Amino acid sequence: MDSAIKVLAWWMLFAGTHTVLSHPPIRSRLVSRLGEGVFQGVYSLIAFATFIPLAWTFFANRSSHAMPLPELAMTPGIWWVTMLLNLFAVVLMVLGFSRPNPVSSLTARPGSSAIGVLRITRHPAFMGVAILGLSHLLVNYSAIDRVFFGGTFLYALLGSAHQDWRRHLSADAELRRFFAETSFLPFVAIATGRNRFEPSELRASALIAGVTIFGFVFVFHYRLFG
Repeated sequence: MDSAIKVLAWWMLFAGTHTVLSHPPIRSRLVSRLGEGVFQGVYSLIAFATFIPLAWTFFANRSSHAMPLPELAMTPGIWWVTMLLNLFAVVLMVLGFSRPNPVSSLTARPGSSAIGVLRITRHPAFMGVAILGLSHLLVNYSAIDRVFFGGTFLYALLGSAHQDWRRHLSADAELRRFFAETSFLPFVAIATGRNRFEPSELRASALIAGVTIFGFVFVFHYRLFG
């Protein structure tokens, strides 16, 4: 089987199991039978059991699909665009994990509101992953790269949409207000006047951590990922 097809198969398995297990009716039944703790353990185990082979298959076979750089990658300025997108994506993810988020099952806290990075998008971590996938598609052209990074981009967007749908099912007045003040895609709520950008609300420690992580990966990218 072609390695790009294998990556696609693993993406479908990872995304499929992740989505099915988090689907409200299925999740509630499993939690009632297994308990919250056991369910989370099974959920995490299945996620690791499908994502690790996905990543391993990609990195183990990527060199066999080496191709000349596409014309787009050689366009003047595209390298800088790619790097800036990657920097924004990493910082967005770090900021996302540094603040409680009402739509996230991991970081939801009572009373959390649309401030800080949530003014930019209500899915900062997911959108960071989507931008990483998109930016890598600009400069990677082989079939296995397209499948892996395209899958990253699509899964992040679909995962965000599925998360919104789940939260809408049980949304109270406070959560509905949060949805009204925030946007799915970055900066849309700000551009349409539903929110405003407040740089002072972004945590300096998270910004520094994001830039540091980006710098480390930039310097050691070839050694880490080839």
